[in-house]
Amino acid sequence: MSDELDTPYSLLRAYEDGMQGYIFNPREREEFLESQRYAYFDEPNISGVGLGKRALLWQYTLKLDPKSFSERQTDSDCVSHGSRNARDTTRAVEILVNKEPESWFARGATEPTYGARGHGGQGMSPARASQFERDVGFLARKDYEIVDLSKYNSTIGARWGRTGVPSEVQELCKKNKVGRIANVRTQRELMDALFNGYACHSGQYAAWQPAPSSRNVHERAAKGWNHDMAVLGYDDTKEYWPFRVWFIQNSWAAWNQPVKDWPKEYPPQVPGMIVITEEDFDVCVSSGDCWVYGSIDGYPPQRLPDYGTIGLLANG
Repeated sequence: MSDELDTPYSLLRAYEDGMQGYIFNPREREEFLESQRYAYFDEPNISGVGLGKRALLWQYTLKLDPKSFSERQTDSDCVSHGSRNARDTTRAVEILVNKEPESWFARGATEPTYGARGHGGQGMSPARASQFERDVGFLARKDYEIVDLSKYNSTIGARWGRTGVPSEVQELCKKNKVGRIANVRTQRELMDALFNGYACHSGQYAAWQPAPSSRNVHERAAKGWNHDMAVLGYDDTKEYWPFRVWFIQNSWAAWNQPVKDWPKEYPPQVPGMIVITEEDFDVCVSSGDCWVYGSIDGYPPQRLPDYGTIGLLANG
């Protein structure tokens, strides 16, 4: 598969032709929700704080890894890319804003998550990815000797799907776990999550145009994608758009054209970012597979430089 999907255009065509990247699996979803103490993102103490505000969380990840969103998937492993981008972003916020004593070390690897999908075919359910990252864990982009994850290699995760992630790799993953992953049911809940520094990813059957429209957004396309992407921000201030917009990070690298009228005080648009309206974004929540990544138990602590406040979380 990876030899065939060697360009962003080939990925676009493959998804339009029905490639399964995201799989809706209600059984795995319900099993995961039932296994959690907090199944849904329901936080009364911060309810409604995101309304009328904005959060642009990808800037935190860029601060620690300027090329963090340059990795392009070459297989139907979008769920592992979406979850990794959400996980890395939440982790970056924790390090820089909350000043947690944790080393960034490197961006996260995707292969163990995709290798845990439980079958040798294409695609994965987000609930399956969430359960692995919560119960087993994740790894960074590094050569671990028993497996080299220093560079993205889709064939590793694809191969593990049939046999499972090797036990020695799982032991390494157990050092780094996601503390809490919650399901989001409304845009309002997701705004509260993002405004407080928690990124998410969602799986859905929906596609967007590669070129922005006259409204300065990427509009929905007729053909759909069974696809998973990270949600890294929103703007509900109506200062630059007359409606709420969401910022979705695709994993196809530079497959699309960035929006033309970009606020100068915003962090830069990164390759593959999609800007969409609240009406079009609703499919990402109503799918039932929108997952917020909470606390991350990451890499060994070390003394960090004081970066100060670098984002818009505090003042919207």
